[in-house]
Amino acid sequence: MTRIFIFGTTLIFSSTFLFGQDKNSLSLDNAIQQALKNRLDLKIQQINVQVSDMQVKEVNSRNLPQISSDLDVRYNSELQTNILPGIFFGQPNGDGKPVQFGTTYNTLWAFNFNQILYNPVNSGDRQIAQAQTRYNQFNVRKTEIDVKMDVTQAYFTALLWKEKTDLTKINVDRTNNIYTTGKDQLSQAQITSYDLQHYRIDYENAFSENEKNKKSLELSLTDLSYKMGDDTIKKYILSDDINHLYLQYMQATVANPELKRPELDMEKWQLAIYQLNIKKQNLSYIPSISFYGNYTFQYLDNDFSPFTSSYWYPFNYLGVKASIPIFDGLLKERSKSEYKLKSESSRLNYEKLKNDYQQETRNSLTSLLNAQTDLDYQKKNLDLANDLYKIDSDRLKNGTIKPNDLATTYYTLQQTQTNYLNAVYNYLVGIVQYKKTVGLL
Repeated sequence: MTRIFIFGTTLIFSSTFLFGQDKNSLSLDNAIQQALKNRLDLKIQQINVQVSDMQVKEVNSRNLPQISSDLDVRYNSELQTNILPGIFFGQPNGDGKPVQFGTTYNTLWAFNFNQILYNPVNSGDRQIAQAQTRYNQFNVRKTEIDVKMDVTQAYFTALLWKEKTDLTKINVDRTNNIYTTGKDQLSQAQITSYDLQHYRIDYENAFSENEKNKKSLELSLTDLSYKMGDDTIKKYILSDDINHLYLQYMQATVANPELKRPELDMEKWQLAIYQLNIKKQNLSYIPSISFYGNYTFQYLDNDFSPFTSSYWYPFNYLGVKASIPIFDGLLKERSKSEYKLKSESSRLNYEKLKNDYQQETRNSLTSLLNAQTDLDYQKKNLDLANDLYKIDSDRLKNGTIKPNDLATTYYTLQQTQTNYLNAVYNYLVGIVQYKKTVGLL
């Protein structure tokens, strides 16, 4: 009976997930990659980058030639009346005469050309759109880190409940064997009904604990699937084990590196956007210059037969136009004042974020070191508990202790194993949180 109850560190860290060929087998790295592919919040930020890229192209399009065509077909049901002075009729002092000029039909077909030679506002808009693109790119990076953190912690949680469920399942088998053996011993008058009832209670408690752990495992796998962005909830088989992840993450450096938080870069670019808006307002005082041209066909006739008529009279012109801003009701100055205030707010917010993240780094480093200390402590306890269980197992064989005494030692071992699993989980989460805090996740 005792040979199935000896739990060493190797047993706790041994890989229990031997389903690499299963279609639902999932490693932590694969879970992160699937989340980066599926998560809608990340896709939204990626689209925002594309939108700002398109805005840059839109601004560039303003500097390309603009060509349009206008077709105006007019029927004059009554021609406009004009007054010609009497001098036109040899009567300098006479009254003017009303006359009507024009034809019944007046059709214009015009082709317009416009080319901006210089527009300072376009330059400012392009720089703002480019800065917005950089801002959105760092927002993508921030969202990627958040997704990695969500999925990694969810994977650790599911793995913890998997390990706990394995432990409680072994305890269910152990207590069931004891209870079954106790029934035979009772029939042979080797134990009392009181002892059998005690064995049954132990089995029922172990069974209940195992059922709760299985439900927690099921819930944690559902949460992992959700955080991976799956369209439907899937039940994965975790292919990583605690030993593999512990060895992988224990190599992480815990020095105080330079902060690389994308939130800080985002705030820098937000400040740049405000300052570029101030610059744009200054540029808007400068005249814009454009070249334009027009070629028009004009049809004038009292009969509407434009396709066969010879009464088409073309005309065209070229020109250069300078648009000079004079007074806009102080709109530019007030816009500049607004962006100056926003710039100052952004600058202060950057300093605040930097201080916040430095404090967060110190806190996460302290939490990580505490988790490491607790892990070392729990490791020593686990070694001691394993030694005690081996000793009591030998003592039971020699008849120097009762089975109940070994059961008590086992419960101590099981609780120590659980504490050790919790310590490993806290350490792994601490490592990931620290890496997120310094922007290295």
